[in-house]
Amino acid sequence: MKILIAIPYFSPALGGMEKHVYTIAKGLKQKYGWEIVVVTSNHEENKYKEEILEGMKIYRLKRWFKISNTPINPLWYFQIKRIIKKEKPDIVNGRAPVPFMVDMAALASGDIPFILGYHFPSMKKGNLILDMPILIYEKTLLKKTIGISKLIICSSEFVNYNFFKGYSDKTITITQGINEDKFKPNKKVKEKYDVLFVGNFATPLKGLDYLLESISIIKTKIANIQLAVVGDGNLDRYKKIVNDLGINNNVLFLGELSEKDLVKIYQESKTFVLPSLNENFPSVLLEAMACKKPVIGTNVGGIPYIINNNKNGLLVPPKNPQALTIAIIKLLKNPKLTKKLAEQGYKSVNKRYNWNNRIKKINELFLKVLKENENNPK
Repeated sequence: MKILIAIPYFSPALGGMEKHVYTIAKGLKQKYGWEIVVVTSNHEENKYKEEILEGMKIYRLKRWFKISNTPINPLWYFQIKRIIKKEKPDIVNGRAPVPFMVDMAALASGDIPFILGYHFPSMKKGNLILDMPILIYEKTLLKKTIGISKLIICSSEFVNYNFFKGYSDKTITITQGINEDKFKPNKKVKEKYDVLFVGNFATPLKGLDYLLESISIIKTKIANIQLAVVGDGNLDRYKKIVNDLGINNNVLFLGELSEKDLVKIYQESKTFVLPSLNENFPSVLLEAMACKKPVIGTNVGGIPYIINNNKNGLLVPPKNPQALTIAIIKLLKNPKLTKKLAEQGYKSVNKRYNWNNRIKKINELFLKVLKENENNPK
């Protein structure tokens, strides 16, 4: 059996969706014997390239241009059509929400069953001018892709119940999981950071501005408070904010880290904070909880589906440095509460978000779609 996965970016790209899909693809290959073919954009060299990555065939296609984070090439439909004809996959699986490549794969799939995987709710940002192209896309091309799809796999209940509430007959939720063999506690590691933030702060939606303001408030009560910032973004902008707030000695920008180093940073931190203005199902929360760290998240998007307030973490309103300050100080000053939330977070992650279970479920779904397609061909 062979599956062709169409995704705008793929490993070694480091985004949450990319890691999610890479884990699924690798698991389907190793555990269930699927042949894996991936069609993606070439985000590194921007030229056509074929390669084998851990036994998976990767087609990296050249883009003509980008709109925001969306790579586009009007010829992709024809290229993907040729690849499908050559590879003869049993299933085509598109991974969105980044548009165009996934939509071209859906249109090119023909009689082959197409399954849509959706990792985020609407991409609209609340700005009428910026949101108009997104709205047009969602009402036209995306609607066509949804119509072609035999099944829609949503990465969170938030996406399922909000974005796809009109398609309950063909949606199912399978959240991402956590690699418990890598992300785990280590009592031997000394904690040296009071607060940890992990995320791509190129977008203000991650809420780093509000966390930095919170740190400046906390500094008046805890002079040596230490925040570690992991990820990529507009570093000059945030360094200026840090300087203006007078917290240069309290904030350390660590850049992007390898998975091994990231695990170590989680283990070296006392608390983890995700101050986002919008999120789907953030893997960083699962990673921190798997490392037995107490977590604080904003009450937006899919975060409340992970954090049960005062049970396995703390929820605060978005865009609220004062609420963040109260929550952070509450954990730093209350070891008993910190231990309780860390323990409950660790238990909930290990119980609910095991990758092996998710890969097994996806395999079963793919087989079910194939069987239904055999019994009810177009």
